[in-house]
Amino acid sequence: MVSMDNSGFEILVADDEPAVALAIKSALKFCGYSVHTVAGGQAALQGVKAEPSRYALVLSDHNMPGIGGLALVKGLRASEYSGRIMILSAFISADIEAQYEALGVDQILAKPFNIEQLRHAIAHLLHPEATHS
Repeated sequence: MVSMDNSGFEILVADDEPAVALAIKSALKFCGYSVHTVAGGQAALQGVKAEPSRYALVLSDHNMPGIGGLALVKGLRASEYSGRIMILSAFISADIEAQYEALGVDQILAKPFNIEQLRHAIAHLLHPEATHS
């Protein structure tokens, strides 16, 4: 496996479950990414609107109180954010999945997933030239 330099990529993780956010942050930091976590969609949207070019990837849970994943993606698409978007979900309906696709979500990763699956999905989004589908 080719080692990739991830130090130039900052990722925003939005998840209302602190243990999940911490596990994702720890795994991604180990891979060399700079990671910032927030507890929900509202905080993620505020952070991205304040600095639209800061994050290469917004990684969000689908089901969160307040502004959930779908509303967050709609807000991101209405903002100046042009980075990648990945949604994490234990279950979403075909209708919701179609809405995400229509909004240009780059990846939907089904829960449960392991860290290697997450790492591979992110590498595929941020290093498309170095990965294979």
